[in-house]
Amino acid sequence: MAVEQQADRVAAVPDVTLVELLTVAQRRVARGVGAVLAEDGATLDGYRVMRCLAASPGRSMGELGAALSLPAPTVTRLVDGLVDTAAAYRLPDPGDGRRVRVHLSARGRSRLLRLEGLVRAHESAFAATLGAERVQALVTALAAVQPGD
Repeated sequence: MAVEQQADRVAAVPDVTLVELLTVAQRRVARGVGAVLAEDGATLDGYRVMRCLAASPGRSMGELGAALSLPAPTVTRLVDGLVDTAAAYRLPDPGDGRRVRVHLSARGRSRLLRLEGLVRAHESAFAATLGAERVQALVTALAAVQPGD
């Protein structure tokens, strides 16, 4: 659907709110990226976990859940899936033997590179449709909203 048609549809909704706009946008983007990742057998949440582990290795399950705004059972399921495919591994926490830390494996890093290429291509197509300046303004605005605010 063209950007103008989408804008017309939103304008037709009385009292459209920021919450509604963000929800619709998030779902559309997630659906598109999810479809691209599914072609490689990945999920959006699994991809997000891998990115989080690559950015800060050795995260606890609780840290992953907090960083990704995911419930503990979902994080456990996602990490179990990554461990089952040797994309990640668990090690005991050096400071607390009752806890584990999750690390991205070399295989996981290779897979993440492939998935990031797919996501970048999807984002580029999205930017071409919406306009690079608009996408950059959106990224800048959303980046200013910190978790917990």
